[in-house]
Amino acid sequence: MAVNSPRFALFDLVKGKSYCFRVRSANKYGVSEPSLPSEPITAGTTLAPLPPPSQVLAFRDSKTSVVVHWDKLKEGQEPLGYYIYCREVGTDEWQTVNNKPVTCNKFTVPGLKPGKEYVFCVKSVSEAGVGDSSPESDPIIVRPAISRPSAPRDFALLSCGRNDMTIGWKAPKHKGGGKILGYFLDQHDAAELGWHEVNIRPIVTNLNEGHFYEFRACATNMAGVGKVSEPSDLFKCEEWTMPQPGPPYDVRFTEVRDANLMLHWEAPLYTGTGPVTGYYIDVCEEGSEEWKQLNKHMVFIRYIGFLQVSDLETGKCYIFRVRALNKAGIGPPSIPSDPVVVETKPGTNEIELGVDKEGFVYMAFETPDMCDSSEFIWSKDYEGPPDPNRVKIEDKGNKSKIILKNASEKDLGTYSVEVTDVDDEISASHTLTQEVIELISGWNIDVLEKGEVRLWLEVEKLSPEAELHLIFNGKELSSTPVRINFDRANGLIELIIQDFCDDDKGTYTAQLQDGKAKNQFTLALVDDSFDKVEAEAAAKRRDWRRKQGPHFIENLQWKVTEDCEVLLTCKVSITIQLLLCILTKEDKGIYKAVVSDDRGEDITELDLSKEALSAKPLKVQPTAEGIRIYSEVKYYTDYMKTTWYHKYVLQIKSGERLKSGSTMDQIWLHILNPTDSDKGKYTLEIFDGKDSHRLSTDLSGKGELEQNISVLGKNRARVVQGLPDVATIMEDKTLCLTCCISGDPYPEITWFKNEKVVVFKDRYKMDVKGIVVTITIEKVCSDDTGKYSIYVKNKYGSETGQVTISVYKHGEEPIELREK
Repeated sequence: MAVNSPRFALFDLVKGKSYCFRVRSANKYGVSEPSLPSEPITAGTTLAPLPPPSQVLAFRDSKTSVVVHWDKLKEGQEPLGYYIYCREVGTDEWQTVNNKPVTCNKFTVPGLKPGKEYVFCVKSVSEAGVGDSSPESDPIIVRPAISRPSAPRDFALLSCGRNDMTIGWKAPKHKGGGKILGYFLDQHDAAELGWHEVNIRPIVTNLNEGHFYEFRACATNMAGVGKVSEPSDLFKCEEWTMPQPGPPYDVRFTEVRDANLMLHWEAPLYTGTGPVTGYYIDVCEEGSEEWKQLNKHMVFIRYIGFLQVSDLETGKCYIFRVRALNKAGIGPPSIPSDPVVVETKPGTNEIELGVDKEGFVYMAFETPDMCDSSEFIWSKDYEGPPDPNRVKIEDKGNKSKIILKNASEKDLGTYSVEVTDVDDEISASHTLTQEVIELISGWNIDVLEKGEVRLWLEVEKLSPEAELHLIFNGKELSSTPVRINFDRANGLIELIIQDFCDDDKGTYTAQLQDGKAKNQFTLALVDDSFDKVEAEAAAKRRDWRRKQGPHFIENLQWKVTEDCEVLLTCKVSITIQLLLCILTKEDKGIYKAVVSDDRGEDITELDLSKEALSAKPLKVQPTAEGIRIYSEVKYYTDYMKTTWYHKYVLQIKSGERLKSGSTMDQIWLHILNPTDSDKGKYTLEIFDGKDSHRLSTDLSGKGELEQNISVLGKNRARVVQGLPDVATIMEDKTLCLTCCISGDPYPEITWFKNEKVVVFKDRYKMDVKGIVVTITIEKVCSDDTGKYSIYVKNKYGSETGQVTISVYKHGEEPIELREK
């Protein structure tokens, strides 16, 4: 009897006897020769299944796949293969990954959901069948593996002086699945042979006027330094004096949908002879060189950086550029944007609008296509983050939610969200309208002018048969002693409480029924929320009662006249003035004005218990650390505010190099480590509560400034020589970096790795001999890759030297060595 399956069950064998078997195949032409006999097998014996594999590990591979690896079984336990199983975290169902057993100990699991979290296990397959399951792997989120970024591109000259340039470029198209941590910029003078590293800033200084320069850059992320870009065009170092503005930059797009998108750009760095007053947007189809002006009329908002572009043809690929305008004319265009196909991509998510169980309005956005460093960036009306006092933002995994704390007309507008650090643009927006707020507004609280408390809410418009029950602490309220207003046509429920006090503390519930539809809204007015409303109501009641009699329209205030006299004023129906010719110690104290009649009285007070000062002209004093500018003062109060300006427009803020302050007899600004850029006019502005007074001095050409710059230049801490730009080394080797420092007094020395202080222990050692500083790293590994810097500092100044360390594995030849 022929069988149709490669398997066949035999019965009635004698237990304990050994048997051999062979097989013949047959077709319509006959029967074949028999196979070789099998090994002897004893009837009645049971084969034991093999044990499960161990050490199941999962690694990121792509946005829809994961690589699973496990340890093979011990020698002598040769399985026929392995089955791999996966389970999404949060579910109980295991799915078989492979249809037939795999013989190796590594397998790429395809078809996974982007952004979801999975666990994996493996089973051994033998002649005895499928064995037990291995321990589960650690959970892993399906995201692309992190790699080094691609090269930056499209360099542009954004501004140019006599000896400096500002360079811009586009970020890498492929960010490598992580945040771009920074850039390395190189420059090349066309008159020279070699390239020179500049720094990670886009501003290049100490250039030769009239020379031509080209630039290149590379980006870095957690995986290391990416590819170096192609050289830019040659840019001539020549100071811009054109009256028109320079080019806008960073032209990009978000919210790409069928027939429309949102275009963004940054304002020009060079504005010409006047401020930018508008922009023109140009567009062309990819493959065409014909640019068309998109907006017939100029975009008039001066500092606008966005524009909704509509009425585009779905499915076509477009490129955009932007030109800026001032009173002198139109400037050069920006670098064109990347090409964009105007269509809604499959799987595009939009912002979800809803109301949570607590009655708060929320907008939520979810996307699976994120990396570990990705963030959700929310914006209102494309002008910046929403007001944190009005909204709360919650991020969890691949989802972000923005919650309106107290939805009202102030929250109307367009809310947009972008996802950072992804290769493909991910964004969406939603416009919150008045209709949305009216449908979902919960309880609102207003304190009226006379101190009455108004509790109100808005719902959809109701029918005339709609019913309302107001419940307070379990009891239904009537129209006395409170006032209840139920406007069915407009969906308004209003409760007004006079003389708000402790008896009104509790829970208010509005129960609504309109036909078969039912709903209820609850407000808990207890603890801090009650205390806040009660205090505001009491204050307004007192203020309203005060105004029923004579009262002050303007409270007591003071100002210093040009003759250094202190003038006190207040206003009832006429202005009352008190003039103190010189404010002495005897005049200090609290001044009070009282107005009264038979209806009541009102009081206003002003505290002049501290001394008031007046300022003398600014003086300049050289110090060991730099230059001190100060004014001696005679009159002073805590109400005075002081602000320092450099060259009229730049407001000076205290920092490491510029420090400002005051004592009872001086107001001062201390310039540490002065340089030529510190020359110019300095202005001290004093605001006395009503008027501003200015004192100025000019440091241009001051002998003490020149002298201090010279002294500080000789004595301040410096990194003289020794550190290379890049150090490339094989892992397990010992790295030794040496540099020389100078400075009098001898500088303090600090090393940083990726902007974190290096602790010298274990493999890290530092040796200082005179001016020579040596850092040694033993048995270098991939964790040692990064940007290292030495920071030296003494009382005359500080300086930083930098080196990038790149570690490569055995057998690999890094790009830097191959190029050399």
